[in-house]
Amino acid sequence: MDFVDWSNSKAKEFIYIAICLCTPSVVLYIAEIVTVIRHQKYHNSFYALFIIRASTDLLYILDMFYSYRLPYILGGANNLATIFILLNRLSAIAIPLKHEKLWQKFLPSITFIVYASPIITRWPAFKMDAQLLILDANSTSFILTEAGEAPYNMHFLTLNAVFSVIFMTLCVLINIGTLVAYKRHVKKRALTKGNGTDEIERKLLVYSVATFFGHALVSCLFISVLTSTLIHKPKVTTALLAFSPVVLDICTVVLSSWANGSAQND
Repeated sequence: MDFVDWSNSKAKEFIYIAICLCTPSVVLYIAEIVTVIRHQKYHNSFYALFIIRASTDLLYILDMFYSYRLPYILGGANNLATIFILLNRLSAIAIPLKHEKLWQKFLPSITFIVYASPIITRWPAFKMDAQLLILDANSTSFILTEAGEAPYNMHFLTLNAVFSVIFMTLCVLINIGTLVAYKRHVKKRALTKGNGTDEIERKLLVYSVATFFGHALVSCLFISVLTSTLIHKPKVTTALLAFSPVVLDICTVVLSSWANGSAQND
């Protein structure tokens, strides 16, 4: 075995070595970015260019794990964070006096759960073998897929479908609980009756419905991708995946931020 063959056989180990070497640098890089942003004396054109280059550097480092690796983990963390955000909204209404103190106490544990749980359930993503497929010999168009029979990809598709349904159900229940708790809270405060109260309830309902439809559509997307894969409809799967960025962005970030913004004004 020559050096080239040996290098190819150790490709996975090289990735782990790169992660170990890059992690301290990434932490330092982020610390420098925060320092530049927070201190007025660094607010000049040079450090503005520094920030621009630093952001692209960090994205470049993430590139090796972005496809078929980080999305699974970050998506799971995003869902968990959404659940805790909704629970935070519920507790703010149900137990307003103990709310902030309680959340400050458990915030470190919640942070660990949000980031660690997806890694625990999706750790095989770090050992996937990928392959680059050229779609057209005369073009630069390509797709990156899991090599072989894609056992891990099927595992992740199933997890995404199951967890999206669970998260959707939890979000619906939490939002219903929020509305019920708010109505009870309003009844205890006779002075808050009137059009203002009705408007707040309407906005809370909009937030609940928007969150429900967002998670429902994401759930349907993952279930559809899993179903089309199981019945061997690759063209359908490809089409669904093509729409997935738009669906995920609109149904999670866009809906949650705009609906939450309307309710947050109160």
